[in-house]
Amino acid sequence: MVKQISVMDENWNYLVILDACRYDFFFKLHPDYLIGELRKVISLGSSTLEWCKKSFQKAYDDVIYVSANPYINSKGEVKGFKASNHFYKVIDVWDWGWDEDLGTVHPKRVNEIVRSVKDDYPDRRLIIHYLQPHAPYLTYDLPTHGFSKPHIGHGHPLAGVQNGRNHGVFEENLPKLLRILIRPTGFFGGNLLWKFHELLNLPPVSPMDATRRRFGNIGLKYAYIQNLALVLDYVANLVEDLSGVIVVTADHGEYLGEEGRYSHSDGCRDPLLLEVPWLLVNKTVSREHFQGEENKRKYTWKSPEKTQKREKEKIKSKLRELGYM
Repeated sequence: MVKQISVMDENWNYLVILDACRYDFFFKLHPDYLIGELRKVISLGSSTLEWCKKSFQKAYDDVIYVSANPYINSKGEVKGFKASNHFYKVIDVWDWGWDEDLGTVHPKRVNEIVRSVKDDYPDRRLIIHYLQPHAPYLTYDLPTHGFSKPHIGHGHPLAGVQNGRNHGVFEENLPKLLRILIRPTGFFGGNLLWKFHELLNLPPVSPMDATRRRFGNIGLKYAYIQNLALVLDYVANLVEDLSGVIVVTADHGEYLGEEGRYSHSDGCRDPLLLEVPWLLVNKTVSREHFQGEENKRKYTWKSPEKTQKREKEKIKSKLRELGYM
């Protein structure tokens, strides 16, 4: 029986949150980076906001929240959740650490601030919230635009894609109308809105949509794996400098094209969005154990366009050898 878990009822000194991290992918990748006791648990929410509202209902004066996610901020309320009411201190890495080129917060920025503040508050526990493996995907071979820097109090803090082309009034307001019409149908977690945008030659709905359009579902899952591997590497590096009870978990999971569904939304009971890892880290294994190339599994993906081109060239070569070209 998989247990539903409330993070504030558990024992930890450092709680690491991986945003939108599915249990099944974490289960396969984590042994390359972290050793410990892993459990599958059920999250209180299928989105960050739902998870926050249900997880943090009191004031926790012993907790500092290091946040790369603008939903958890010190500046104001976002859709009914005001993080500053619940924690001793919220550190806004999402603000000063936002990378305009990447359209997100790189995990190295999270590590930098944790290292700089952990010794200043010896009597406080830390929640460390990375944005990865949530899109955009920070892989050099899968470049897509990320999010515009959030502005708290002005709508959804993680919405829109940078560098989209300018549209007329009709094109600007159509996505809002589609959201209103589609949300009550229950298809919002699917790709109906994405298809409307693609059909009307509108910008992608999100960085995930941009990756899906360019590389398909196989490429999307590859990008997700790469993003998870990236953040796990930074988590493993940070863990070396921490002491006490360290837990790695997630706020919620993610749809990656299963039955035509993508991303995540509030109020969903699907295991793909609710099943998350709960890893009690064992620090007795040194970082050097993971350094050798022989200990790293390789995750490869071939672009359909490049693969098709190579196959055509191979066929032409064989035909030339046979004298047909």
